[in-house]
Amino acid sequence: MPSRPYVLVFSTATVDGRIASSTGYSMLSCPYDKARLLLLRGYSDAVMVGASTVLVDDPGLRRRLEPRGSRYYRVVVDGRLRLASRPELRVLREPEPKTIVFTAVGGEEAEKLRRMGVDVHVVPSGKPGRVDLAAALEILHREYGVERLLVEGGGVLVHSLLSERLVDELRVTYTPVVFAAGRSVVDDPEARGFPNRERSPRLRLVCSELCPCGECVHNVYRVEDAAGEPAAGEHSPPCLSSRLRSLVRP
Repeated sequence: MPSRPYVLVFSTATVDGRIASSTGYSMLSCPYDKARLLLLRGYSDAVMVGASTVLVDDPGLRRRLEPRGSRYYRVVVDGRLRLASRPELRVLREPEPKTIVFTAVGGEEAEKLRRMGVDVHVVPSGKPGRVDLAAALEILHREYGVERLLVEGGGVLVHSLLSERLVDELRVTYTPVVFAAGRSVVDDPEARGFPNRERSPRLRLVCSELCPCGECVHNVYRVEDAAGEPAAGEHSPPCLSSRLRSLVRP
């Protein structure tokens, strides 16, 4: 039986693969790309981000276009429970949709979040401050019925998921911008990365389309060496431009 959701990663990046500049600037999405993200949320049962994304951007992770079901959760991977010191964050103070936090530590900080209505699961990986992501995905599938999971970043979380072969689909919208430094779509905090083509995840391009804005290119890849069998089949239609044109006013 499948033990994890179908995992889709979505990012918007510069042509050199950056999602934010060295100053933290990250305004890269055109109106069509924003709609693309909301459509992908609508196809998903949950959206996952890393703690740094929440601490820096304070996203609500709420709005969806054309939701395919009533089930929808916000999921944060926070190995050291840094969120507990920021009760004003939207994912903590907004009661709906339900927020789920996976962490490597427990104690009073975890109880503090639980008192705020957050579901906290302690799943240490054995490395200090690191979450067992395979266990987290299994919990999402088994306890919450999540079959389709959208991962919106950041780069460190995406690197961890790809390293453990827990990604089934990778989508990147490339914008005509160059940063040359800053945060990357896939970011190894140890600066080792994948040393060669053989060690890289095997990606197969299934769609490449010009965004309706006329300036961005959206690529869709299947990860052919993903581990295990995901709960759901194909996450969403590969190409979405025709749908986006009807959703966004020029």
